[in-house]
Parts: sequence; C-alpha cells; structure tokens
Amino acid sequence: MKVLYFLRVLIVSYEFVFLAFCLVVYMLSQKVLSGSFPLSSLNEDAIKWAMIFPVGIAGWTLKEGVGVLFPSAKNEKVLHEWPDYWKLKIHFDVGMTNSILFTVPCFIVWLLSILNTLVGAWVFFGFAGALSINALSFYTAKIHLRSALIRLDDAKNSHTYESSRSQ
Repeated sequence: MKVLYFLRVLIVSYEFVFLAFCLVVYMLSQKVLSGSFPLSSLNEDAIKWAMIFPVGIAGWTLKEGVGVLFPSAKNEKVLHEWPDYWKLKIHFDVGMTNSILFTVPCFIVWLLSILNTLVGAWVFFGFAGALSINALSFYTAKIHLRSALIRLDDAKNSHTYESSRSQ
C-alpha cells in the first residue's frame, strides 16, 4: 500500500501537471513560438548565471524542507507518533526527490549551452517552474503543519487547564 501511495503522490501532483502542460503547449505551438521568439539574442550573462535560480530553489527546499518532519523540538514527538506520519514522510521523500530530479534537466540544458534554443529554454523554464511549485508546496506544508501543531498544543493546554480547575 505504501508503494502505491508513493507512486500516486509522485505522479498525481501539481508539478507533473505543470510539466505535462508545458509539454502539450510546446508540442502544439512549437512552430509559432520558434518564429515569434528568436532566442539567439538572449543576453550571454543571463544565460551564464541562469543556473542560480534552480540551484537556489533546490538548495532552499533541501535545507528548509527538513522543517516539515522536524518542526520544533517540543512538537516532534507528537508528530512522529501520529498514525498518518508515514504519509507525511512519503510526501517529504517525493518532494526531496523532485527537488533533485527537476534540477538535473536545468543543469544539463545549462551545461550543454542550449539555453538559447527553443527546446533548451522550454525545458529549462518548465523544470524551473516545476521546481518552484515543489518549493511552494514545502513552504505551505510548513505553514499548515505549524498551524496544526499550534492548535494541538492549545487544545492540550486547555484540556490540562480544565482538568486542573475541576480538581
């Protein structure tokens, strides 16, 4: 069951919908785009430094994503004892994997110096977009997780307060 859930999380995601959308748009409008957007005039310095964006996003995700599994010292135990923790862990693993996988095509396009071709630019910006969506998913997960743990802590404190008042 965990393997199927992993595959579902990997395949059914905003990132892969975005990549599929990019592929469909490219296939349907390749001729129009190649005539409308001459990429040979891209700034060489921009191309040289373009890799900073995907590497920066991937680096942030790899560094800050750990906060999803280890939000704070006082709440880690309750999170790790949660019955559905394994689902959170799978989402975390898929997100980390995506962070690395989506950086690789960007790096290859940049390394081969084909960012100034239509297919190279499309691949680079498509995967950089998917990488950004992945990072946004981690950011929102941290916010939702922190909110849930605050509510849990408040509920626990109010329960403790009520039990101490009744004694």
